[in-house]
Amino acid sequence: MKKTLLLLHGLRGNHHGLDEVANILTDKGYNVINADLPGSGDEAELDDKTLDGYAEWLHEHYGGKKIYIVAHSMGSIVVSHYLRKYPKDAERKVVLISPIFRTKTGQKTSNILYALASGALHILPKKPRYKFMRSKVVSFCISHYLTVDRGQQKQIDQLHYKYSGHFASADSLLADMKISMKEQTVLLENRDVLYVMGAKDRLTKAKLARERVGAHGDRFTEICGTGHLINYEQPERLAETIDEFLKDTI
Repeated sequence: MKKTLLLLHGLRGNHHGLDEVANILTDKGYNVINADLPGSGDEAELDDKTLDGYAEWLHEHYGGKKIYIVAHSMGSIVVSHYLRKYPKDAERKVVLISPIFRTKTGQKTSNILYALASGALHILPKKPRYKFMRSKVVSFCISHYLTVDRGQQKQIDQLHYKYSGHFASADSLLADMKISMKEQTVLLENRDVLYVMGAKDRLTKAKLARERVGAHGDRFTEICGTGHLINYEQPERLAETIDEFLKDTI
């Protein structure tokens, strides 16, 4: 019987950002659900766009299904909190890609940056704010910061711009920014979790992630030559890593 995987993207993204990984996993024999989170792509916004709101949405849509969850970046924050709230949902094995971990000092800095960014964006009226947040300049700045493989930079810039502007509203993205910058991925009990990190991830230092994960007894894989956007930089290696982790599951 085919294993069903639920793929969940990160901040600013939609399901297309994981298309290549999804296609490779499909070719490997998995039934892949490559989903849009609420307020992204074609998925309607949530009235309560908080971690609790996301948890309720996931429970309602996927709670009764035998699925393995694979989540990237902000998706790892959402999924880890969801599975803490609903520990009986989903299969035991979980893959969290580019999870968000911070030191206490790093969290304070991230809180300040969120306050500054949110305050600056709210100076703009809604329509110009939305247009600016979807702009090519913002997209390219983010993709340059999150990737390290300059040989693929032009292609990654184009993909990131193509797939990172399909959020429902400026307020919807700000709610996701709040989650991404003020919350962290939580470690899960009674789960077999694989954390996959880019060796040069600028949002979460691989050393910090390795220490947190190792102290908890979970599995950790570091992919050389990649930053936060492993799905763009090395989709084949990422898919192989996921497959290797899941293929022995009964």
